[in-house]
Amino acid sequence: MNTCKLHEPKVIDNALIEKCIKNQGPKGEAGRLAEMEGIHLEKVDQIRLEFEKQLTNLEILSFFDNEIETLENMDTLTKLTIFSIGRNKLTDLDNILYLRRFSNLKSLNLVGNPCAENEDFRLFVVVFLPQIVYYEYKLIHELERELGHETFSSKLRVLLEQEEKEAETRKIKAQEKADAELHALSFVEYLNSRHLFDALFEDDPDGKSFLDMGEEAMEFYDEYEEEFIELCKQIFHNGQNQYILRKNEYDQFLKCVEAAKKQNQEESIKHMEIFLGKKADLFYEIKNTQNMLNLNEITYEEFLDNCDVYVTRYNSMLHEIWKALMKLELELYEQMEEVNQNFDHGMTELVNNFIESSQAYFSQIRDLEMSYSDNIGQFAIAYQTNANVNEESEIPPALKYIMSDKDVLHNAIATSHDMHMQIIDSREDTLISKAEDWLEELVENLTKK
Repeated sequence: MNTCKLHEPKVIDNALIEKCIKNQGPKGEAGRLAEMEGIHLEKVDQIRLEFEKQLTNLEILSFFDNEIETLENMDTLTKLTIFSIGRNKLTDLDNILYLRRFSNLKSLNLVGNPCAENEDFRLFVVVFLPQIVYYEYKLIHELERELGHETFSSKLRVLLEQEEKEAETRKIKAQEKADAELHALSFVEYLNSRHLFDALFEDDPDGKSFLDMGEEAMEFYDEYEEEFIELCKQIFHNGQNQYILRKNEYDQFLKCVEAAKKQNQEESIKHMEIFLGKKADLFYEIKNTQNMLNLNEITYEEFLDNCDVYVTRYNSMLHEIWKALMKLELELYEQMEEVNQNFDHGMTELVNNFIESSQAYFSQIRDLEMSYSDNIGQFAIAYQTNANVNEESEIPPALKYIMSDKDVLHNAIATSHDMHMQIIDSREDTLISKAEDWLEELVENLTKK
């Protein structure tokens, strides 16, 4: 089959749209009934096209006269050059800002959208999409750009600052991901940062709201944060050190294996060289005997008797070399079996030491979480009591529901603590399971080899 035909360029026609609707529609019996009824394009509200491979090289795209309200899921269209999306329902200017990521975009048409009705909209497009050369198929002049910068200078400055921060955040996350991949073999990825600590409060709105109780609550949090992250870093450094020990053990193991194999190979070669020398001598004798027969110096019967002797000698030589090589092979096998066992024991001990030391650190982290939960809980109860006594006190909006009832408060404290403990336990379990799985796979593969 010609594989090129599988990836021929396509256009967005009715056939492609109907295919996507079918793939994204109901499944099972409902899907069968829908297919029997046929596809009514006028009833389709949404369709996703980003998974169609041929769209990645799309340069010209028109969605003119549809019901589109939001621009999204177009990030893969890096080659998009001409984009027409006039007469749709785009109202939010963020849709225009979304197009800043398309550096190759030169021509844009947004006529007929609600957002385009503002008299300064063309200037907005000119300023915030500097890569655009034509808007509504009309050339953008330099004077328009200058006027646009005068009109939207403050908004542009705020946007550029925001994009710079977002770019820095993406850079940090990308570096964290790269570091995590690098540190994956030590099983402590992300533990050299605040990643695990941030995960505690990421989906814990109640835990975050307790920080609104005041300066003392923030002091509890700051102390907890500092000690928590420091313990994570200790796990990380311990993991890195243990990784070096395991790597040295593994490298030493490979050296022993290669040395044993090399020595065995050299001895095998010596045996083979002796055998080949004896074989050459024997074949020389056979050749001489053949010459003697040709010269009538011996009879044919004598020649056959000599050949029987040569066959016996050659079989004996083969048997001797076979025994010698098999002996070397068995010796190598026994050596490898012993080396593998020693390596297995040594590596298992190293991994167990790493797991035990990591568990000790995680135990300290759990104690730290217990202490923080107790401190913040007691402070929250006192805060609630004081708020009830002093009815004029202002409670921050995030705390009003939590402080409205004792049971609600106790549940919020317990839920926050349980969530934190689950995250800590989960990270510890991940570390242990990865280390154990790695050891099991390593030993199993070595035994097979």
